[in-house]
Amino acid sequence: MVALDDVSFDIRRGDIHALLGENGAGKSTLIKILTGVHKEDTGEIYLNGERVHIHGMHDARRFGIGTVFQENSLLPHLSVAANVYLTREIRDRFGLIDWRKTYAECRRWCAELGVDIDPRARISDLSVAQQQIVEIIKVFSQKPSFIILDEPTSALSDNEIDHLFEIVKNMRAKGITFLYVSHRMEEIQQLCDRGTVLRDGKFVADVDDLATARMDDIIKLIVGRDLTEKYPVRNAQIGDVVLEVENLSVPRLLFDVSFSARRGEVLGLAGLVGSGRTTTAKAIFGAIPGKTGSIRIDNSEVRIRHPMDAIRHGIGLLPEDRKAEGLFLAKPLSWNVTFAALKKYVHFGFLNEKKVKDEVNSHVDRLSIKTPSLHQQARLLSGGNQQKVVFAKWLTADSKIYIFDEPTRGIDVGAKSEIYRIINRLAEEGATIIVISSELPEILGTCDRILVFHEGRITGELSREQATQETIMHHAIGGLK
Repeated sequence: MVALDDVSFDIRRGDIHALLGENGAGKSTLIKILTGVHKEDTGEIYLNGERVHIHGMHDARRFGIGTVFQENSLLPHLSVAANVYLTREIRDRFGLIDWRKTYAECRRWCAELGVDIDPRARISDLSVAQQQIVEIIKVFSQKPSFIILDEPTSALSDNEIDHLFEIVKNMRAKGITFLYVSHRMEEIQQLCDRGTVLRDGKFVADVDDLATARMDDIIKLIVGRDLTEKYPVRNAQIGDVVLEVENLSVPRLLFDVSFSARRGEVLGLAGLVGSGRTTTAKAIFGAIPGKTGSIRIDNSEVRIRHPMDAIRHGIGLLPEDRKAEGLFLAKPLSWNVTFAALKKYVHFGFLNEKKVKDEVNSHVDRLSIKTPSLHQQARLLSGGNQQKVVFAKWLTADSKIYIFDEPTRGIDVGAKSEIYRIINRLAEEGATIIVISSELPEILGTCDRILVFHEGRITGELSREQATQETIMHHAIGGLK
């Protein structure tokens, strides 16, 4: 399998150039070649008219190439400033790290980028969105002339996205060139000048003016076919209450959250990043200690102290951070898909490997997971394909209550439609589904009912007919029910 095959394109100085394609199209491989992670087999790279040989990440940095990767590479036990200046430590005349200057420089960069983060804060204490912002500070502080942004907004709220776009445009005005990768087509059209489309590792087309291009035409170039329905119609019959949550609280994070979810219903949890949506999901799943309140399933109270309790009661959680919480990165794809339901494949103490292979293959085909082998380590898959593996894990476990936290984060436009169809099918089969998403069109397009969170409380409940982006945002910023 060739990951990248005879791809040629150019980026103009000062442009914000989009790199477009489905998961597995070759985008990540191209980025890794440009940053020195991989070495190309054939072909040439020219920077400012001169041919360059990028043999490693130090070469890339020397040539002025900076990258914000989709998955953060921060060290969680270190401070923000220590991560920003890792391998570039500011030292005093004795060769020791000058922490006063390090914190001051980090604070200066935060101020220049308009970011309010304490340089002394430990990375592990920050939200996923804040960690992504630290990655951005780290790259900008290196003063690169060419910056690659790989899904930089996947963990950011709308306000944080707007702020990032302001930063990018200001840096572009100073002559910095950007290569921008995102599956969010509205972002591409809002921010980018030109674009290049890849499919199956090959060059497909250049798009000269993204702002005026038709969205449907761009999507057709990306996926090679028309997508007639972005949000497929669902024909589920909403039945009796399956899940009841009453007075769920987590100290300093969640306050007396109560709601119910029905059989065949897709319930949306909306709100700004940090509003309590993810905390609610983790508390129900037994992944947060110290919670109080009650959880009832099918009219019976259940005690969920640990994720294994939740799995035993038929609850599956696709987490917000798939890399840290959803996958065993060093394990193969097949292991990740089946480990939550291993009992299904064990007979008389022996693992039925054929049954495992058949089930995993069915999910690989259904979700269009692009992998050279079922034995491929999860860490070697693209971010979007990793997300699909986590999705497949809970399908394999035959859960009856699915909690999907940002289910299409890092997923391409073609695969998003397939994910929505699977959500619909699960609902039509009688599953109870909770969808958490920062993308309001996704919440509006997929959910029957929407709960809106603000600062750890539910501030609004909206039916599909009542919900608009404006009404959701009214409640998300603290408006009353």
